Amino acid sequence: MSNHSEYIAPADIRWQGSQPYSTQYDDIYFSADGNAEVQRVFMQPSNLVERARDAATRCFTVAELGFGSGLNFVVCADSLLNETDKILHFISVEAHPLSEAIWQHLARLQPNSPTAQALAASPPPLLSGWHRRVLHQGRVHLSLFHGDVGAAMADLQRQQRQPVDAWFLDGFTPTKNPAMWHADVLASVASLSTTDTTVATFTASGQVRRDLQDLGFAMEKIDQRPFKRTSLLGRFVAPASRQPVTAPSRVNVLGAGIAGAWAARQLADLGLLVNVYDPVGIASGGSKMHVSALHGRLLGDETPGAEFRARAYHHAVSLYQRQQAFRHTGALQLALTEKELAKLQRIREVYCAQDFGTPTHAQSQWLAYCTPHALDALTASQALGGLFFTGAGVVDLPQMCSNLLDHPGIEVHHSTVEPREDEPWIIACASNSGYFSQDIPLEIGDVWGQLDWIEPTSRAVRIPIVGNGYVIPTGSNTDAWVVGSSYEQRPWEPAQASHSNVQANRRFIGDGPVVSIQHKRAARCVSSDRDPVIGRLGEQRWVSTAHGSSGTSSAPLAASIIASDIVGWIAPVSQRALDAVDPRRFVSRQARRGVKVVGPTPAK
Repeated sequence: MSNHSEYIAPADIRWQGSQPYSTQYDDIYFSADGNAEVQRVFMQPSNLVERARDAATRCFTVAELGFGSGLNFVVCADSLLNETDKILHFISVEAHPLSEAIWQHLARLQPNSPTAQALAASPPPLLSGWHRRVLHQGRVHLSLFHGDVGAAMADLQRQQRQPVDAWFLDGFTPTKNPAMWHADVLASVASLSTTDTTVATFTASGQVRRDLQDLGFAMEKIDQRPFKRTSLLGRFVAPASRQPVTAPSRVNVLGAGIAGAWAARQLADLGLLVNVYDPVGIASGGSKMHVSALHGRLLGDETPGAEFRARAYHHAVSLYQRQQAFRHTGALQLALTEKELAKLQRIREVYCAQDFGTPTHAQSQWLAYCTPHALDALTASQALGGLFFTGAGVVDLPQMCSNLLDHPGIEVHHSTVEPREDEPWIIACASNSGYFSQDIPLEIGDVWGQLDWIEPTSRAVRIPIVGNGYVIPTGSNTDAWVVGSSYEQRPWEPAQASHSNVQANRRFIGDGPVVSIQHKRAARCVSSDRDPVIGRLGEQRWVSTAHGSSGTSSAPLAASIIASDIVGWIAPVSQRALDAVDPRRFVSRQARRGVKVVGPTPAK
């Protein structure tokens, strides 16, 4: 694999009763009284609840080195949820993340913890880099990095403009895990701090105390008897290089489709007031489809665009599973040719998909490789192999957009307006976004597509089958199936698109007659390189567009990227993934080859 391999190996855990034990570091993750230990080592010395309650800002930021079992996060989040009205942004780093099975086991040990249950229901996957989880209706945001602590701190230095209010240093002991306590890492801790930022740690190492003191923390020892002698607490008293960022109180969004709706909702959940403008109304354009498949449109080439796709899928699954407009089904991506099988094998290797005989055996894995025999029983398609996405499902886009925009902090205007340069704006109006790009040339345009509803055939299609085409059962096997989706550089006649959809899916629906029920058509905005266009256009302008047929999965992550930039948080993806979707990526290409036109020129 390349240096950008997605998969990261999980921690090697052995259980000592109810305590997880790391064989890599020859140490336990937490003591027998773990929750109480978090309180007396981290929460109480830092005076965390009182400081969060009294903070002038809506959000309180806690950062941690050593996520481990997530216990510090769980206790911190539960405490702030119960005792304050603040939003918690919890940032953490972990070199050896836990497997999904371990997260489930930990949740069973804490049945009364809302955060432990929420985390186990949507654990970050075993993929390197940044992951974002939004819990408790937006009250808790977890930014978790899987990988080297130095890379994580470098990202934080570049992107995290909001200073950290409190640090938990909880890597394994310095003698067993020296990388976590390196002087450069601690220097980054200081540079991300501001006046009165606290740092708390279980270790009482004299070297750690002296290093933090030299970096501007006033250090003291905290009596921990009879459990141990002391722990450490510090308060940042040196001149701060990072001051709190004041986020705008109000943001405007142009477009009420899936991209605009997710952007508006994430900002509203962060306490901002949002005006959404759309002259056509909620969920027009490509978002008017009542059946949209959420699945991993993965690539096996380990490019930045491939990385973005994988992160978008996981981020979307974590958010959709709590939405009424989402129906969890799982999804199969099948290989019926040797070329398709080779692609699936590449994906399997990059994401370390394990082999299972049937999809029902894969419930603890987000991605499973299925054998031909099992697939024949499910689809009668004579597939050479397949990938099963356990978290996939079907989204009702109009209902989803309406639900997202149903928030007291969001006001929807059925009109258009010219964005002003002195106000924050998010441009999310599909191909019309190019008119508001502030002279940044966006290579975007419309490609038409059609979905067809047909009567079920004699073939067995129990769950969505996705790939170049797709077949989606809308409910039980006696209901209609949705087949799609045509890809029309110039709009076709509906009959032509229906014929194309049926023929593209013959291998799944069979060769017999097909009874059509209805069809729906819409234009999808795409870019010249087929990656979405997400990010900052100017001082107070952002864009989320060109999601194509992947908006169901990419729009939520786009919203998180933009919302994070607006409030001064670390982005939920790596820099290389951000570069893959950056609006400015077309500029250098156009210097070489000129502007590439995509689809018909849209009318303003």
